[in-house]
Amino acid sequence: MRGAGVILALSLLITIPAAAQGPTVELEVPLETTLGDPIPVILRVTTDASGDAAVPDQSIAPFEMLAKKLTVEPSEDGDTKTFTFELTLQCFEVGIHQLGPIRVRLSNLAGELEYADSDARTVEVHSVLANEPNAELKPPSAPVVVEQDDFTLLVILGALLAVLVGALLAWLVMRWWQRRDRPEPEPPPPPPPWELALAELRALHERRASAIENGRTEQWVDAVSDSIRNYLGLRFGFHGLESTTDEIATELDQTEALTIQPNEAIAFLGQCDLVKFARASLADEASEDLIAEAFALVDRTRPVSTAELGGRA
Repeated sequence: MRGAGVILALSLLITIPAAAQGPTVELEVPLETTLGDPIPVILRVTTDASGDAAVPDQSIAPFEMLAKKLTVEPSEDGDTKTFTFELTLQCFEVGIHQLGPIRVRLSNLAGELEYADSDARTVEVHSVLANEPNAELKPPSAPVVVEQDDFTLLVILGALLAVLVGALLAWLVMRWWQRRDRPEPEPPPPPPPWELALAELRALHERRASAIENGRTEQWVDAVSDSIRNYLGLRFGFHGLESTTDEIATELDQTEALTIQPNEAIAFLGQCDLVKFARASLADEASEDLIAEAFALVDRTRPVSTAELGGRA
């Protein structure tokens, strides 16, 4: 029955003219509500077409503002427009309370401000226990015996079993370790630096055309340069990849086992640096010559076996 009364009360409109010839304010409020429930309030403000309206922050105690939503609708003739403020309020005090007046701030096209107040209305806030005469707390209930399982013995037995299983596993592992096969011989040494370098250069040679076609010439030349730098470092005992071209030149000058002039290797690295840092262009034929020079540089600086020396003679 009370819900029907709230719905009926929501249909009541109270119209309060803010001025005889000026904007008008219409207010819709429920006549009653329940403690803590959201209270829907509709505030309509009608002004001329150039006007504007807003609901400023203000005290509406004992009510609290939960939410505020605005919609604007012009009239059919275009002379006026209506601002509809959907306000959601809440109250936590039982009784009959006064809501309002709610102040509305108005402005015209010239920026002039004026205020209009709605009428004050009363809202009855009911308690959720209103239908319970002489509501009282329930008496304390009698104590109840609660049985709880005791797993202490099971925990102890489980711990003992875990210790026994661990000891058995340790014994089995020890016997296996004592009877294990001898370790396999160490793996063969890694291939010499020149074989690694030649393998890398072959792979780069296969990717040469694709790199130039896809505009990755600088990356490809950088990979060729790194391959030669790494080879020279491994071959003659210094950090090739972490050394600059000038540092590599110093190291090669001090190397007695070098079978070429140091400036030949430095000239090759300088050519790669020119493409990488100066962004110099590199044609297809030039890239083929570059990789061929890299192969020749590795071949001329690697050790030569006795069989190869005999064949060359």
